Amino acid sequence: MTEQLEDSPWMRRYHDSAPGAPRLVCFPFAGGAASYFFALSQSLRPAVEVLAVQYPGRQDRIGEACLENVPELAAGVAEAVAGAADERPLVLFGHSMGALVAFETAIALSERGLAPRALLVSASRSPSVPARRDDGFTTDEELISDLRELNGTDEQLLRNAALMEVILPMVRADYRAVARYRSSPDAHVPCPITVLAGDQDPLVDESEALAWGRHTASDFRLRLFSGGHFFLDEHRDQLHKEIGLLTTGP
Repeated sequence: MTEQLEDSPWMRRYHDSAPGAPRLVCFPFAGGAASYFFALSQSLRPAVEVLAVQYPGRQDRIGEACLENVPELAAGVAEAVAGAADERPLVLFGHSMGALVAFETAIALSERGLAPRALLVSASRSPSVPARRDDGFTTDEELISDLRELNGTDEQLLRNAALMEVILPMVRADYRAVARYRSSPDAHVPCPITVLAGDQDPLVDESEALAWGRHTASDFRLRLFSGGHFFLDEHRDQLHKEIGLLTTGP
């Protein structure tokens, strides 16, 4: 079952959860979609309610224009989350580009008096660290080569010209959003931040991950794992443990 949260185009709920279960909002990476978190939702049910963010321009929102602006993406998500807010604990989790969108969403929710319990981010530079890439990916071949290097897209998909014709415009838009985004060094959230990083990630080194610490007024923690940009695919059990600590803590 796939369900839109309160009829919002921004959120997908794949499984039912126990009454009062903590809520985990998951933000996809550049080029990603809500369905990436289906398996996570299945694994955590019914103890955690997983809500997966669906950005414009992909899957069932394919007819909408992609947004090339991280704060605009966050504004849409924040409105959807705020519209369904209740007393249950709320944790935000973003991977790669999703980490930056989650950070901006946490700020927007905090300004509404709806600060999350925690922010969990992975495979992302700190919001105030300049992007390593510019937005100058001009050819499809360059984009495909980059996706292949990050090792997060199936090779058969990368070789499917018809599917790539659909996917690459959203990848290009997301890359532009990430390249253009940089927060103020003073921007921060009131909740704790936990950062997960791969020790062989070509886009994020340890110092860039540690710089997240300046963006919280609460506790900060960094955990390093073996692997590249999509290291979490090989460390699902540890991810579940981290989510459990954040959603069931005091």
